[in-house]
Amino acid sequence: MDGLALKSNALMLSTIHSNDANHQAANLKNWDQEFDQISQGHFLGVINELHFPHIHIFREDTSHSLRQQCRIENGGLWLGFSSNNKSCRINNEQTSSNQFLCRPGAKDFELLTPDDFSIYGLVLKRSFFSDLTDQTKEELYDDGSDGLWLDKVSPYELHKFRQYLSLLLQPKGNNWSTKTHESIIQDAVLELLSKAQQTPLAHVTSLQRQRIMVRIQEYLTESRLKSPITMNEICSAVHVSRRTLQYTFAQCYGISPKQYIQITRLNQTRRILQSNEEFQTISEVAFNYGFFHLGLFCQNYKRLFGETPRQTLLNLNSG
Repeated sequence: MDGLALKSNALMLSTIHSNDANHQAANLKNWDQEFDQISQGHFLGVINELHFPHIHIFREDTSHSLRQQCRIENGGLWLGFSSNNKSCRINNEQTSSNQFLCRPGAKDFELLTPDDFSIYGLVLKRSFFSDLTDQTKEELYDDGSDGLWLDKVSPYELHKFRQYLSLLLQPKGNNWSTKTHESIIQDAVLELLSKAQQTPLAHVTSLQRQRIMVRIQEYLTESRLKSPITMNEICSAVHVSRRTLQYTFAQCYGISPKQYIQITRLNQTRRILQSNEEFQTISEVAFNYGFFHLGLFCQNYKRLFGETPRQTLLNLNSG
């Protein structure tokens, strides 16, 4: 067993290798767990992890089938999902590869994982919940629930989360700060938990919706669109709950707040590319408007406009 710490643009990515299932179980900090190796052969395991003040994120790869007895600290919450499209069992229940597994702190649970299994895990620490407002807490996952996974989370949302964590847990990283990444992750997790608890919302009048949208549009200045914007940030700025915010966007535009912000940013990047007065590269324009992954930016751009960013530039030059 050996450990290797890799510096990644203010994020400290830790990579820990193991050749024993018992050592693998001990390598995840702040967990109380024990692994039994089930399939035969020489075991190999790897953990890539990042520790934020309120969130612990990791990817765990194991070569052999394991029975894992697990528990996290009291007051926290664990979310886990397959990173390589293989399913496992949790508390003797078969899962799919597109489910967010979920267990609250101080509750024992068992995972039965297959050979060559890879899983992303997020541990929301007790401090993650203590920092939330009372209103937000009421909208979140009930820690008294005995559910084993989050309902109402679509495969597409899980796919987006998987892509983001894949990038985040790579050594090369990007130029965003630790605080920015934690804000992005916290916001995404809150949205997932909120959807899992979604219930009918009290009616918001047309006049209220209009006032909310005016405040949002005033808040989303060009300078703010160039930095990651979380739903918590918008809710605080316009003084509404996350659920009211989501309902308002659904009623006004038929899309989510995140989709609205992405579409607005994509349109801004298109205007920049069409003029290109500063002769910026596509990657520079994308990053300036909060798109940290060039491939995903190009996919989303083409989906919205029917052409790639490169084609937009070529059309400009040919004109």
